[in-house]
Amino acid sequence: MSISDPQLARLVAHALPGARLLGAELLGERTLRLDLHGGRRVVLRLGGPSDTGAGDPLAAEAAALLALRAELDLSVPELLTYERTVAGGEPYLLTSYLEGMPLLEAVPLMSEAQRYAVGRELGALLARAHGYRAANYGPLDPAAPPEVAREPHGQAGDEDVRYLRARLDTAIVAALTDGELDGAGAARLGTWAEGNLAGTGRPACLTHGDLRPTRLLVRHRERGWAISGLTGWSFAQGWRPAWDHVAVMEHWTGDTYFSLRVGYGNAYDATTERRYDQLREFALAPFRLVLFLEAGRADLALALLHEGVMP
Repeated sequence: MSISDPQLARLVAHALPGARLLGAELLGERTLRLDLHGGRRVVLRLGGPSDTGAGDPLAAEAAALLALRAELDLSVPELLTYERTVAGGEPYLLTSYLEGMPLLEAVPLMSEAQRYAVGRELGALLARAHGYRAANYGPLDPAAPPEVAREPHGQAGDEDVRYLRARLDTAIVAALTDGELDGAGAARLGTWAEGNLAGTGRPACLTHGDLRPTRLLVRHRERGWAISGLTGWSFAQGWRPAWDHVAVMEHWTGDTYFSLRVGYGNAYDATTERRYDQLREFALAPFRLVLFLEAGRADLALALLHEGVMP
């Protein structure tokens, strides 16, 4: 990250009048923790490459956090400033800093019961986020962030299945272009999609878009471990809950996260009677294909078909 201390100081002075920068620590490729006078800490995030589904990462995060700003008891960062264009500098956003240990580091210290409890907490958290209706499928707009769904039974035609098919087709073309997929494999995936993609008739909802153990912060309390923050909303987008479900199932793999996955699924499924939004393989299968193909793992996508895992 190429940003100097004087630039950081000017940015802080512009974004947070009266605040004084004491130091900075790199948290990620384009993310810094800023230490301010008085013991306050904030997170600075600079722009990055556009994502296939989420579009601009800063706009995605800003829209998601603006949508969730009324959820005072939800463990997500508070959006402090979002600057789309800055004279002589990069676009950026500032959020509150959440204390906690990344789950990746904490999970070895937890019992199975504690992992299950954290999973249930995560399932309940995502269910609330998914309760926000996005204006459309795909990238979010900070000028029109997702809103709480006022009409829970509203219909959206076949927009969801058309968007899913477009994402899948784009991913197949990219895999062909990159040599990760041959014509026969592409045809097999296309044929499966032709006969198996089913719509929900539901409008797009707010999804986190990149659920990984490093995104979840936890803290140890008297009665065990609890979530202190869900970060990394720069891949947030308008889609179906299955996109986040698949991320949990694929990024939180192995015995270490088994109880957590079970807790997540049990808590989430208890929130909705709509089977397509629950953790059911018939609903998750198409999203697995998109996830694998967009991650450059056409081999895993084909393996789902070859092994008979896909319906």
